[in-house]
Formats: sequence, C-alpha cells, structure tokens
Amino acid sequence: MGESGAATSRQRERRALRLSIIVSCVFAVVAVVWGLATGSQVMLLDAIFTPVSLLSTWAAMLVSRIAAEAPTRRFPFGRDALIPLFVLAQALVMFAGLLYAMVEAVRVIIEGGSDVSGLSLTLYGVFGTIVCTGAWWMLRRMAHGQSLIIAEAAGWLSSIGSSVVIVIGGIAVMVLEAAGWRSVTPYADSVLVLISGLALAVVPLSLARRGVRELQTPRPDADVVARVSAVVDAVRRREGLPEPRQRLGRMGNALMVELAFVLPEGVGDIDGEDRLRRGVTEGLGDLPMQLWLLVEFTRDARLVD
Repeated sequence: MGESGAATSRQRERRALRLSIIVSCVFAVVAVVWGLATGSQVMLLDAIFTPVSLLSTWAAMLVSRIAAEAPTRRFPFGRDALIPLFVLAQALVMFAGLLYAMVEAVRVIIEGGSDVSGLSLTLYGVFGTIVCTGAWWMLRRMAHGQSLIIAEAAGWLSSIGSSVVIVIGGIAVMVLEAAGWRSVTPYADSVLVLISGLALAVVPLSLARRGVRELQTPRPDADVVARVSAVVDAVRRREGLPEPRQRLGRMGNALMVELAFVLPEGVGDIDGEDRLRRGVTEGLGDLPMQLWLLVEFTRDARLVD
C-alpha cells in the first residue's frame, strides 16, 4: 500500500544521507588541517566530532534500509519504530558531544587557555557557516517530513550555530588584541566552545522531543490529515457511505489510517469495502509514507467509540 510514494521517499532519504556524508568528509579534512596548523581547540573539536557524525549518518542509512523492509512473521507491522528510536539515539549522541566539548573547554581555561589567531578563527567560522548552511538548506529541501533527514539537517543546523559563534569570537579576539587586552585572548577559543554548547543544546532537545512524540504514534501534520480526509471523502461519497470515524497516526515513515463506518441495515458489502480500500490506497499512493489502511464496517456504533 502506498508503494510508489514510499519507494520515492526511501530513495530521497538515502540520497540525502549520502550527500551529508560527502559534505562531512570534506569538512573533516579542512577542520583537521586548519586545526593542527593553528592549534585551535574549537577547530579540532569539529574534526573529532565529524567522524561521530559520519558514523551516525551511516547508521541512519542502515536504519532506513531496515525500516523499508517488508513485514515478516516476526515483525508483522514492519519496523518503522526504529526511526524515532534512532532519532532519540542521535539526540543523546549530540548531548554527549556537547557535554564533552564543554568539559574540555573548562579544562583548557583552568590550564591558562591557548593562543589562537583571531583572523584564523574568523575565516574558519565563515567557511564553516557557508558549508553547513548549504548542507542544512539542501537537506531541509529534501526532507518532506521524513524524520531521518530532519534529524540529519538538525545536526548541520547545530554546526551553523557553532560556526557563527566562532566568527563572532574571532572578531572579538581581533578587537581585544587591537585594544591591547592580550591577556584575555588565550581564553577566547574555550569560551567560544562553552557558548556554543549552551546555545546548541536546544537542537538535541528538539530531536529528543520529536523522537518521543513519534513513538506514541501521533496525529500526522495538518497537510497530511487534509489530504487523507479529502481522498476518503471523495471515495465514500462515490460509494454512498456515511462519514467514517477516522483515526490517523504516524510512526517513522508509516502512516496508519483507520476508517470505521457505522452503517444502517442493507448498506455495505464486501465488494463495496474492497472498492473503498482500493480507492483510498490509490488516492494516497503518492504520499512519501508506507500506508497501513484498516477499513471496518459495523452496525453497532459502540464498537468503534
């Protein structure tokens, strides 16, 4: 059900994740070379976290592939729950990364800081802002509500914030040096890490909230609800059926649609139910989700309350 749209969705998901891996590799090489050349803690932290990001993206591709597999005897409803679980795992990894960076920054401050060129920090920050913004923008355009791509884009959004803070910090270092406050500048690099960590904590928090929400099979976005309602209304009118009790839920890339029709005597049969199923399935076939459709005919309204 919904195979055409779901297949297109899976292909887009994997293209987006591959794109993220390529950009991450380029960014990692630049961060390592630049960080070693200047001795900047914040640049080297970027270089350290990029492999973690690559591993996370590779795992996301694996999760996408597993979730796309057909239902089995052991997993009769598929494994779409893996997607929100993985989003939660990504949030935890981000939290751990930010915490490590902040603890390391405090250690460097206690040890007397480290000298880093303000111009070098500024240029690196500008480079990072451009690259991360480009990656984030492309992933957001490809997302179409898909949790794995949204989570990947959130990682790049976090990197944008970090890069902007580096630009601001680099400029501040140059201003302080020009004003003769050179005793303060060795701490700038580490202070930037602390500020970034505190500011960016909202990103994994948002991801964690999304993952927990999806595990509860919430109502889909308003545009999906409107689309389902329009298709169901058109098909049931064609069949001469009353409005159904409608329940919608989403988990990962799975869309659950439950339609319960309370029918008077003499209305409704198996053939009509089959036509209704086919009509709704075909009408929603281009949605970027795997459709799970349940249609129920009953005479007793108490059974569907």
